[in-house]
Amino acid sequence: MGIKEGMSFSERAIGTNAIALSIKLKKVVYTIPQHHYSDLLKEFFLYAVPLFFKGEVLGYLVLCRLNEKIEIDLKIVTDYTAYKLVNEFKTQMNNSLISSEKTYSLTKKEVEILKLMATGLPDKIIASNQAVSINTVKYHKKFIFKKLDVECTAQAVIKCIKLNLLSIDEIDC
Repeated sequence: MGIKEGMSFSERAIGTNAIALSIKLKKVVYTIPQHHYSDLLKEFFLYAVPLFFKGEVLGYLVLCRLNEKIEIDLKIVTDYTAYKLVNEFKTQMNNSLISSEKTYSLTKKEVEILKLMATGLPDKIIASNQAVSINTVKYHKKFIFKKLDVECTAQAVIKCIKLNLLSIDEIDC
């Protein structure tokens, strides 16, 4: 059975149900067996939550129980799960927007220095480790911060991890 041939939750297909009503009303809907006139749903309790992003519905999260009332704690868990799903989607969208808006490229030397900075080493130790002067370390830090549009080491490390320019495993603590 293909996707187009799959089950439909429209009222026309299976009668009144939380999903069809949630789609129509664009809000959370809870239906009990007495609300259903379809034999298919006559024993189901349904709780449907629309997943909104920027005023549009991405989809629906539905909790379904056979012959058992959906208690408030399950509704809360479902609402929270829907909230987490939408926030995860927002995060993914924001990360893709950040990485598509601007290309961030650090030189090999800048990445080496950033890894050492991430461990909390002072400039003097980083300079010694890299066999360069403290001024050279400061020069690289200045360009790392400028390229990443950040103001401090913590912001630089976090941004590089988010952009997959650096992984936590690459940082020796």
